Amino acid sequence: MGVLDRLNLAQRVVVIVGLGAVLGFLGDYVTSLNSFTGWTGYAPLSSSLLRVPGSFQPWEQLLVWLALVAVWVAASLFVLHGLPRRGAGHGTGERRSVDASRDPDDDRSATT
Repeated sequence: MGVLDRLNLAQRVVVIVGLGAVLGFLGDYVTSLNSFTGWTGYAPLSSSLLRVPGSFQPWEQLLVWLALVAVWVAASLFVLHGLPRRGAGHGTGERRSVDASRDPDDDRSATT
């Protein structure tokens, strides 16, 4: 994961958006395979249904899109997983004094 370690948050977001665009084009291409929209010899606006053999049914297109979205979400989680969170180290239950140079166990500062 050497390349991802060198990317900041904005660059990782660009990678995720670019991956989403590529997967969108891929999904559009895959779901339009063997779909014939040209002239078939029927009258325009007729109610005849012509199914081209080898084209995807609507439920198959849905499965293709759901699979591509799942790939995009998984890749996005992978890309964003290694980022340090804002405020990392806070909320661990450990309290630190404001003045880190002063030792809290040193009683000399209290007597002066």
